[in-house]
Amino acid sequence: MTYLKFHLCSLAVLCALACSAPASADTLYGAVHAAIKVHPSVGSARAALDAAEETRVEQASGYFPSISASVSGGRMFGDNSTTRGFNTTRGVGYSYLWEGNVTARQMIFDGFETQSRVGSAKAQLKSADFSLVGVRESLALRTVQVYVEAMRAYEGLAMLKGHEGRVLGYLERIKLSVDEGTADHTQYHQALDIKVILDGFVADYGARVRNAEAQYLELTGALPEGNMSVPAPDLTIVPKDAEAALRYAEKNHPSLVSALYTARSAELDVSSEKAQLYPNVNGELSYLKSDKEDVLGGEAEDKRALVRMNWSFDTGGAQLARVQKKKYDYQASQSRLDELRQQIATGVRFAYTELDVATAQLRNKKKREALNAKLFETYEVQFEGARVNLMQLMQADNQAFNTRLEKMLGEYRVLAAQYGILASMGRLQEGVSAQDSQVATLGAHDQK
Repeated sequence: MTYLKFHLCSLAVLCALACSAPASADTLYGAVHAAIKVHPSVGSARAALDAAEETRVEQASGYFPSISASVSGGRMFGDNSTTRGFNTTRGVGYSYLWEGNVTARQMIFDGFETQSRVGSAKAQLKSADFSLVGVRESLALRTVQVYVEAMRAYEGLAMLKGHEGRVLGYLERIKLSVDEGTADHTQYHQALDIKVILDGFVADYGARVRNAEAQYLELTGALPEGNMSVPAPDLTIVPKDAEAALRYAEKNHPSLVSALYTARSAELDVSSEKAQLYPNVNGELSYLKSDKEDVLGGEAEDKRALVRMNWSFDTGGAQLARVQKKKYDYQASQSRLDELRQQIATGVRFAYTELDVATAQLRNKKKREALNAKLFETYEVQFEGARVNLMQLMQADNQAFNTRLEKMLGEYRVLAAQYGILASMGRLQEGVSAQDSQVATLGAHDQK
């Protein structure tokens, strides 16, 4: 995909996010839409884009003629050869003075300085444009991460609260057995230990909920409300392997394209400084009208059409130093571009590795959940037959719950990894907006 195609695609996505009817912030798409709409980082990037456009207009004005006009009036005193020739008494003269001047100048040749500066400004404009896309992409990633974390914390806390009731039920039954003499205090203390560990999990997930809500509020300007839902991303736009994704990112990632245009702008700045070493040739049209007493020259009219050449050279080496400085700036921009290219390549490979690891671990967690669920069913049958005690049943139930909790966390990790791949390629907004109408695949009301 060429830069132009990517840019048009990005603009279409951004228009869909920014110009569509307000979406519910309870959905992932709505949260991203709200973040892009209200977060100040987007406003800052937008202002930088507008400033870059004004810089382009400013530099392009160098192609057009400049017009200057001046008007003056007042009194004057003269003591020169003219006054001395007209006045034999004092040799001086006094007069009113009215004078007007209009000059138009047109650049003819400036060593291609204007052309280089306009090209640099256009490159900076494109850089700022893609930088805005990149800011929105980064903001979308943060929002997705916070949204998934909030869902994970909400669902985990709900599961823990539900399991807490079962643990309390076991505690009451074991305490009753201890009081009746059918169980010893060791079993009760073991049950209390499970309860204490569970309380720690509840406190931890409560903190996770509060932290996620604080970040959500910072990003979207509101707290999550209603039933949140996390649709699975559109994986049809995700390449099968990291190398294919990397090739796409190297050509289309907005941050990388922005850095590429910044380097191009720095290269043209070198040319604009080199142009200072050449002469400037300008066309000039001027008209001067002056009116004063005859003793000081009388009325005068001056019309000129000129071609003027100016050529200056700093003997101290200032011009050459400015050229060299711009060359160093260009080298620095190229180094930043290479560094960013490496970071994006690392990010893409890391995202694919994370998805592979998360998927493999989720398979293992599903197996453990199934095994522990079956084990708990066996313990229930054995408890009915008095082959295991209540403490052993409680431990089996708690272990089964822990594997369910781990499986839920694993599902969200896979989901976050899938969105991470889109983000590493610079296509997260595209993936989120395409899934606006999907039904949630994960949630407290629809756990798998």
